[in-house]
Amino acid sequence: MIIKNRTRPLLLQILESLNYRTILSKSEKKDYYNQQKGYDGELQFDNYLEKLSFDCLIINDLLLKERGKMVQIDALLLMGDTIYLYEVKNYSGSYDYKEDGLYAQSDFVITDPLTQIHNSQPLLYNLVRRLGCKMEIRSQVVFIDPSFHLYQLPRNKPFLFTHQLTRHFDTLEKKQTTIKETHKRLATQLSDLHITNYRPSDLPEYDFDSIKKGAFCPKCFSFGHTDTRNNRLCSSCGHKETIAETIKRSSEEFHLLFPELKVTKHRIYEWCGGMYSEQRIQNVLRSNYTSYGSYKSTYYEVNSSLLMK
Repeated sequence: MIIKNRTRPLLLQILESLNYRTILSKSEKKDYYNQQKGYDGELQFDNYLEKLSFDCLIINDLLLKERGKMVQIDALLLMGDTIYLYEVKNYSGSYDYKEDGLYAQSDFVITDPLTQIHNSQPLLYNLVRRLGCKMEIRSQVVFIDPSFHLYQLPRNKPFLFTHQLTRHFDTLEKKQTTIKETHKRLATQLSDLHITNYRPSDLPEYDFDSIKKGAFCPKCFSFGHTDTRNNRLCSSCGHKETIAETIKRSSEEFHLLFPELKVTKHRIYEWCGGMYSEQRIQNVLRSNYTSYGSYKSTYYEVNSSLLMK
């Protein structure tokens, strides 16, 4: 049973939007691609978890704070007296394992992926104890890309490669026990502690005046389109959505990029590049969000959802 589904990371959403509205630096583009690749790898791992037929509880994509320290967890699986913590890596290519990292033939080095779980496991352990549960925590680093090869690897490292996942979950299935209310309560408590409003501090610099305006296609990111009375058709890929959906999506993207600015009909009019009337925008905002103030001072409380499907 999946207790918490994975959502598109906030940092990825922001970088994705900026990639098509500004000119990212080389390092910022690399960060964007790495974020996307990492998320794709997590989704691939989710496919394995979704197919499990034995009793267990799954929590995806947790961001927790314990004793002032942040804990980021890709996936947890609860069953019996054990919590399985999975850190998913979507690396590709061939590397040699050394105690301080993974070394490519080009001398490029990746920090030892065990570092992250060595940091997060004791924090999770203490949190679980504080919530009143005594469960063993077993951590695994999952290399999800089948083209990834790691040489000179000691046998005692908790690494799982793609070809080992089926056998790993078959082994867990043989150990399955009935899920108890204590498991469900703990899973719910951990899910409820997930931090939803965390905003990275090292974002690229951007401002409202210089950023490109207009609404792009949620499928191919093209700004080109044609409109009928009620619908918007992408000129590049043919994706069709209602103009109301376009305005709503653009309003949420605006709020994602500029959470410090109030969402008003005029600001969204500007954000959409003046394509749609303020009256039409106001109708969409009124239909979807709570309004505050009155007349020209009216603004709306927007909760950003996922920008890209």
